[in-house]
Amino acid sequence: MSVYSIDIQCAPERMRKSARRMALRAEKRYADRVPVNFCAAPRFFTPIFGMEYNEIFWDALTQYRFLLDMMKFDIENFDDDICTEPVISIHPYFDNVTASAAFGCEIAWPYNETPQAVPILKAPEDVQTFAIPEPTAALWGRMIDWWEKMHEYALQTQITFNGKPGRVEVAPLTLNTLSPHMIAVDLVGDDFYWWMAECPQVCHTLLEKITTGMIRAEEYARKIDPRPRNGYALADDSAQIISSNMFDEFIIPYDDRLFTLFGDDGPYGRGIHMCGHSTHLHDSLLNKLRMSSFILFGYPTQPEEIRSNLGSNCLLWGNVNPVNMLTKSAQLVKDEAGHVLEVLAPLGVLMLGDGANLCPGTPLENIRALAEAAEKYAQTHPQYFPDTGAVE
Repeated sequence: MSVYSIDIQCAPERMRKSARRMALRAEKRYADRVPVNFCAAPRFFTPIFGMEYNEIFWDALTQYRFLLDMMKFDIENFDDDICTEPVISIHPYFDNVTASAAFGCEIAWPYNETPQAVPILKAPEDVQTFAIPEPTAALWGRMIDWWEKMHEYALQTQITFNGKPGRVEVAPLTLNTLSPHMIAVDLVGDDFYWWMAECPQVCHTLLEKITTGMIRAEEYARKIDPRPRNGYALADDSAQIISSNMFDEFIIPYDDRLFTLFGDDGPYGRGIHMCGHSTHLHDSLLNKLRMSSFILFGYPTQPEEIRSNLGSNCLLWGNVNPVNMLTKSAQLVKDEAGHVLEVLAPLGVLMLGDGANLCPGTPLENIRALAEAAEKYAQTHPQYFPDTGAVE
C-alpha cells in the first residue's frame, strides 16, 4: 500500500535540456543557455498549500509528503532547471537550527514562523565546560531517524512523470549546512562579535569544539550513507559583517579544516553561501579558503564586484534581488536578471538565481522572468552557447 501518489508534469525534452545545462555547468561550460535555479525554501510554499509553517516539522510522513508537493509545484511552475530526470530528490529539513540544537541551543518553534535558536552561553567562562555533542544529539538524531523513514516512504510511493513511472530518491545524508562561526553565533548570540575582539582565545576554543563536533557528525553520517557527494557546502552569513582580518582569523582555519576533510571531492567542491555584502571577503574566500562554488551570493554584492574579484575562478549562483522579485514588475525583474547575465554570463560559470531566498508571495511571473531573461540572452549572445539543444 502506497503512502503517497503523485504525478508531475515535466516534458522529457525539458528534462534533457536541464540535465545538459547542469552537467556542463560543473565543467564551467554552457549548453543552450545559462542554467536557472532558485533558493525556494519550504517557507515559500506553506502559504501556497494553506499550511502553517510549523506543520512541516510535526512528523516525518507529513514532511515527506510536503517535500514531494513542494518539488512538484517548483517543477511545474518555476521554469527552472531543477528537474534533470524523472526523479524527485529530497532530504529531511529543519531549517537552520539542526546543528545549533545538537550543540545545545533551545529551539523556539513559533507556529507560523521559522524556528529560532535560543543562545545558551551567557559568558566567556561558560565555554570551558561546553561539551561536544554526540552525532545523534537532538535534531541530528531526528534528522537520521526521519532520513531512514523517508527511505521507507520512498519505496511505498507511486510517482509518475507525465504518467510514466519515476522514483523518489532520498539525498545523501547530511547533518549540517552552517559554518562553525554561524553555530557559535547561535550559541552565544550577538555577544560573540565582541567576544572575538575582547577574548579571542575563548572564541577559538569554542570554534574548535564546534568544528570537532561537526567532523564527528559528518563522519557518522557518511558511515550511515557512504554514497559519494557532489561537494561540501557551508553557510557563512554571520561572517559578512566582520572585517577581512577577523574572517582570516576566526573563519578560515575552521572552514578549511572541514573542507579539507569533506569538500575536495565532487564537481562542486568547496561551496560557500553568504548573504549580504561580501566584497571585502572575496580575496580570502578565493585565495585562502579556495572556494569552488559561491552559492546564492547576496544581492547587495554587485555583479561587477563579483566579476572583478572572483572572475571565472569559481562557480557562481545568483543574484537577482529577491525583494524586487516580490514587489516589482516582471519586466523590471527580467531587466535586472538581464544585467546579471550581461556582466557575469561571459565568465562561463554562472547559474542565474535569486540572491538569496524567494520571498513568500513572490509572483510566479517574476520567478519565470529569470528563465525568460536567460533565453533572451542566449539568443543575442550565441557565441557563448554552442549547444543546439541536441543531447549527447
